[in-house]
Order: sequence, then C-alpha cells, then structure tokens
Amino acid sequence: MSHKTQRIVWAAAIIAAVVGFYVYSHWKPGGNLFFRIRANSSEFKDINYARFMGAETLRKARSEELVAEVNEVIKQNGLPADVFFDDGKQIHNIAITLHDLFHPYYDSKNPDDALEKLWNVSPTEEWNIDEQTLASVRTTFSQMEPKRRIIRTELQQRETYFYYIFVYPESFGMWDDAGVTINTDASQYLSDYALLEEYAIAQALLDGNINEAIDALKYIFRMTYLASHLGNVGTRSDAALVRLRTFDVMQRVILDPNFSRTNMVELRKMLEEQYENWVPEHVTWFGDRASGIVLYHRLALYLPVDVLEDTEYNELKNRRLVKEIKPGEFEPGIFDKGFSKYHEADEAFYLRSMQKILDVSKKPFIKRLNVLRQIDEERLSKENTVDEQDISTEPFVANILLKDVNRLMQIFAKDESALKRALVLTQRSLGQSNTDQYRDPFTDEPYTIRKVDYLLSITSPELLRPFRVPVFTSRE
Repeated sequence: MSHKTQRIVWAAAIIAAVVGFYVYSHWKPGGNLFFRIRANSSEFKDINYARFMGAETLRKARSEELVAEVNEVIKQNGLPADVFFDDGKQIHNIAITLHDLFHPYYDSKNPDDALEKLWNVSPTEEWNIDEQTLASVRTTFSQMEPKRRIIRTELQQRETYFYYIFVYPESFGMWDDAGVTINTDASQYLSDYALLEEYAIAQALLDGNINEAIDALKYIFRMTYLASHLGNVGTRSDAALVRLRTFDVMQRVILDPNFSRTNMVELRKMLEEQYENWVPEHVTWFGDRASGIVLYHRLALYLPVDVLEDTEYNELKNRRLVKEIKPGEFEPGIFDKGFSKYHEADEAFYLRSMQKILDVSKKPFIKRLNVLRQIDEERLSKENTVDEQDISTEPFVANILLKDVNRLMQIFAKDESALKRALVLTQRSLGQSNTDQYRDPFTDEPYTIRKVDYLLSITSPELLRPFRVPVFTSRE
C-alpha cells in the first residue's frame, strides 16, 4: 500500500533485537572472535554482568577509545538492558492491541482486503472525503468500527501506554536458540487506526457534528503522543507522519462552515496540552543508541544476512562487500574481515557520533546542521579505506546507522513545526497576541502570520501547504 512506502526503512527496526539471549549458539565459522580471544579479559569487571545483557560482546571491549565511550553510556544508563526492559504491565500496552487488530490484514496466509479498500479511496493530496466516497465504503467501514471502539476504550484509560512487545520463547535454558525478543512493528499500524478515525471525521462533518470530529482528532493525537514516548526512531517517525497527515484533516475540520468559536477553544486546549507535554527528541535518540549497540552485538555473533534489513544487506551486496556462494552458503567477505578486525573502532566512532547527536538534538533543527554535516563528512571520509594488509577499515555499521539521521530529524522537525504553527493560529484566532515564544525549528524565528481572504495563515519552509484559520475576534 502506498501509505506503507512512506515508512522509514531504518536500522532502528533493529527490530527483533535480541535482548537477553545466550551467546552459545550461531557462532561464526571458526569460532567467535570476541570470546575466543578475550574470554578471560574485561575492562568492565566491576560492573554487574546483567547490565550487558543484549550486548555481552561489548563487555569484552579493549580499545581505550571504545572503553571510554562505553563508560559514558554506562554513566547515562544507556545500555540495552537499561533501556529495553519488560515492566510486567503489558496488559496496558496498546501496541499489543494495535498489532492484534491490524496485523491479520497484512498476513499473506489470511488475506483480507477490508483495510485496503479504505486506503484505496483515502485522499492522497489535500484531505477531504465527500459523501459519494464515504458511501462507497460505508459497509466496509462499519465492519471495522468495532476495532476503532476497542482502541478508543483503551485510549480513555490513564494507565494505557505504548511500549515494546516482548516475545518470550516457550522455555529458557543455556542452549536455547534465543531468549526474549523485542517487537516494534506495532507503530506501522498507527496510520491504520488513524484512517478509521478519518472516516469517522468525514461522517461527522457530513452530519454537521463538529464536536464528534474534534473528539476523533483528540484520539489520534493521544495515540501518536503515546507512541512518541518510545525511544525508537522508527516508531517516532511513524507517529510523526500520522500526525502530519492529521493536521491536514484538522485543516478541513477548521474550515468547515459549521466550525465555531467554541470548537476553536476546544482545539486550542488540545494543542496546548500536546505542546506542554511534547516528548523531547533526545529521548528518541537515546533509545536509538541502545538499539545500535544491540546491532553491533548481533553482528558479532551472526552473519549480516541474518541481522540486517534487506535494503541494508543488498547495499552491501551491491558494493561487493559480502560473499554469497549460493543461497544459504557464505564465506568471509570484505565486510566480515573488516568488521572482525576493526569492530571496536567502528563502534567507538558510532558511539562518539551518537553522543554528538544526543547533545545537538536538544537544539532547534536549524542549529544542528553543522554538527550533522561534520558527522557525515567524517563518516564518508572513511569509506573504502584499507590498512597495510588491504583489510577494510571502513566503519560499515556506523555508516548504516548514521546515514539517515538528518532525514529523520527533518521529519521530526516538520512534526514539531506543524504543531507549533497550528497552536499559534488557534491562539491568534481567539485574540491572544503573545505567540512569539513559538519558533519554527527550521528558522528558529517566530512564525509570520498573514491575513488572506479573511483567514489567518502561516507558511513554513518545509511544510507543503500553509495552515489557515478563521478569525474569531475583531482585533485581527
């Protein structure tokens, strides 16, 4: 489906990251390098071994540079075991509900085109669903209505949160193939839930029921707010893309002839709550760093084809960095040889770069660009470099993990900008004048408000369309 192609393919889906599995199985041919050489040595002997679960190989780090970076991560409680933990409250995890309700529609073994029918007639440009379109899918939407109600009921509960889905094996033992795995797939269903609310909004507008349309907007915003708390760039980007689309839906609601000043007051309250409780982007990158550490650990134990995303592995194949004799049979390639020898330099560069990203993520997007450019320049300067033995010194894994940071940050900044400009306009629409405190992350300047055809309008450099609101005070 077209909406799925918008999802960011990113190593944050480090996906199915193994957080607690034992390191006795699937060793690389010839024995595991990290345990064969350094079985009796560790720079972290005084640190509880449990802190390194999901990153056991990292505990054997020896280079001064990597040890220093890991010590900083430890001080910040940023190891995978610190970040990914099951709090035992999965009953309140709405990610499980989303997965259970929508995953079957994407299961090739049990195809159901109900959701696809709704997506096929959903607007792809400026949002509007007319009466004829709604009538064409009314039966299908009615079939999906119980799912929307189930999710709403959970969103009404204060205890509800959005978290990782922990999958446990049937048994644990020293020789188990794997232990606990983490599933983050639920965020891809955020857009499916929002789609159901969009059809509810379309029906409410046709009925002239603006209050019901605003309620539906509130549910979407609550869901994406909960998802944004997860320290995972894939999940946050999914939430951001849903929210950006929802602002287009909100625009249609605000410009509806039945929209009133009372409705604007309600929207302003909702937007102010979202802004006051905005999840700092630092939280997202903090969790992403832990996911990156897990990826290094898994690549130390498994073949890259078993760990990397298809797009990432195919990129290595296209560069002739991995050797695949025939399906299922491999021999050490440039990637394997380089990673085996220079994995510590690779990971040290990654952790050092991530610390810069964590620090700069606290600033407006426009003030991050110099740091992001420096990281990219250093990363690119290391491509295709070799040592005196013609073994690659390229930080392969850091390249995979860092190459999309700028693009993801742009998505997050668009999300933030869309919220701020809508908030500014709803406040100005109702007569508030002290809105210069809200600055566009792309310019670090207050938003410029124009009055066009009796509407207040804001244009942001990175957002496709201006946002407009009617004036509900004579002072504008």
